[in-house]
Amino acid sequence: MKQLWLFICGILLCADLCAQKFSDNVELVQLDGDIVTLRVKADGYKKKDAVDVAVKSAFNCLFHSGVTGVKNGIPMVSSEPKRYTYDVIINEGRYLSYIEGEVDTEKNEKFKKDMYQATVKLSINLKALSKALTSGGVILSSAWADKTAVAADAATRHTTIVVVPYMKASEGYNFSAMRAKLESSELYRTLVNYVTQKFGEHSYKTRDFVTQLQNSSTSSLLQMDNQSDNATAVVQQLPGDIVVTVDVSVKPLDGNKQECMVSLHAVEKQTASNLANASFGGQYHLRDSVRLASAAVDEIDETFFKQLDKAFNERKAKGNNVVIELGLAQSVTDWDLDQDSPATGDNFKDTFEEWLIAHTFQGAPDTSLNTDKYMKIELVIPLWDDTKNRSYTLSNFGSELRKFFKEQLGTDYKAKVTAMGQRLDVRIE
Repeated sequence: MKQLWLFICGILLCADLCAQKFSDNVELVQLDGDIVTLRVKADGYKKKDAVDVAVKSAFNCLFHSGVTGVKNGIPMVSSEPKRYTYDVIINEGRYLSYIEGEVDTEKNEKFKKDMYQATVKLSINLKALSKALTSGGVILSSAWADKTAVAADAATRHTTIVVVPYMKASEGYNFSAMRAKLESSELYRTLVNYVTQKFGEHSYKTRDFVTQLQNSSTSSLLQMDNQSDNATAVVQQLPGDIVVTVDVSVKPLDGNKQECMVSLHAVEKQTASNLANASFGGQYHLRDSVRLASAAVDEIDETFFKQLDKAFNERKAKGNNVVIELGLAQSVTDWDLDQDSPATGDNFKDTFEEWLIAHTFQGAPDTSLNTDKYMKIELVIPLWDDTKNRSYTLSNFGSELRKFFKEQLGTDYKAKVTAMGQRLDVRIE
């Protein structure tokens, strides 16, 4: 029974290895709209293997090498680390869905001992294939990307992720405490670096928080000790859009084994809303805690990244929630919000509501709570500026809000706009 199992494993391993020996001998036959016809030559240990490798090579070449005559030879995939294209599209056989008609085996003959060379011709639906890659979170090269379809996705994918160590209340939440923990623990220092690297491998933009702390002994980050009792406030001031907190637990077991569990918790910086959670690890024959943690991080499965992808897609569809609280300073006694704007003579609230409607994404602003001296507005802003073809942030929105108040108030009054997370506090002085 054992020998049979080893034989089966050997066959599977051999087949997998053969499938990975892709050929770059791919040439363009015809390009008709979204349908490309390619001729491919590839080798295999059997006739069927040679044909299979040739067909897979066509897709691999389109993905990662490029085909002369198709989009100027530029590969379809920009920075994807081949995980999705190999594991899902090719190895799971999904590539078959994007082949038009039948694969034409033009030639298949033995050219040396136990080796066959196949020449095949096949047609591939590029539009459907591109859509599948984009749906799988793969970033397409600029030559292949549909600018309209991927604009919002680019905004979410360009979100910056910063990885920080988990801090207990007894350790403090301020940046000095974070730096002290990293400097005193090689385990956490290695863990934060390694997790950051994993995000990079999944095409996420990351910020190296460890280097920033190590190089900034007198920076403003390290002076924020007044936030030591408020973890949320500190998270809101971290240099990233998504904050991933990483924790590790190491427990000795019988024999020469240890159990190592790593936990990740991802939150949106400005709202502190939960995006994804995961715990992973296992039992290892390792005593070196640093190597142990690295081994545990390698156990991160795709579930965690799928959670993040889902959260990004929701953000893309829903936009960012923003709350504006507008009030008058005590010094303002001769004007209120129910009057006309000092600079334009237009009714202030009517003009302000029109401005808010123009800047609200997928819906109407909620201005139901208001008096002559106070307004609370809830609205959603987009993630992407279609006119400028770039991401649209709370900072961009705040800048436009300041311009509005300057135009309406003139030189008689001044609006002070302060951002705290997803809330903008506006005080007219």
